[in-house]
Amino acid sequence: MKSVLYHDYDPSISLTDNSDDITCFLDTIKYNVGNHILLVGKIGDLGKRLRRLGVYVTILENSPYEDVCYSLIHNGNCNVIKGTLELLPFEDRHFDKVIILDHFNNTGNFKQASKEINRVLKIDGELILEDLNLKNIKVKLKNLKHKLCGENIKYHYPNDVAKLFSTLDFEGNVKEVENERYIYIGKRK
Repeated sequence: MKSVLYHDYDPSISLTDNSDDITCFLDTIKYNVGNHILLVGKIGDLGKRLRRLGVYVTILENSPYEDVCYSLIHNGNCNVIKGTLELLPFEDRHFDKVIILDHFNNTGNFKQASKEINRVLKIDGELILEDLNLKNIKVKLKNLKHKLCGENIKYHYPNDVAKLFSTLDFEGNVKEVENERYIYIGKRK
């Protein structure tokens, strides 16, 4: 997994470090035993690793039912729930953290998805969102390809994502990584 997650993700400081290995993220993630975390997207075995640390992990899986559920295969000790970001099947204020990797751009209605994230996240809960940056020419071409093929995928500029969540009472920062990816870390007020 070529995820770029940085070490210190305190939303009150500027984002500086980055890594190609998700293990570095796990070494410094701020969690408490018993926290509830929702994982969405290309998570690899992140759920299994977090679960071993005493965190309750729920994975939102959006693949068709006939497909093999890779989230379940790689994260056997986690809850795997079928659903979409636009209609999260969870109670209000259920999660301490929501981590979305390479998936926010794939939502059909990103405004509805952000409202749902806000609904299920506890007060002072954290959102960690990483995705492709539309400022990159390769990503712009990919976006154009999806539009021409009629797919319901829309890439977003990092500042647009930060503005969207700030309207929902999130306080956070965006870090652009080599103009190819961005990471948004926000804390719900």
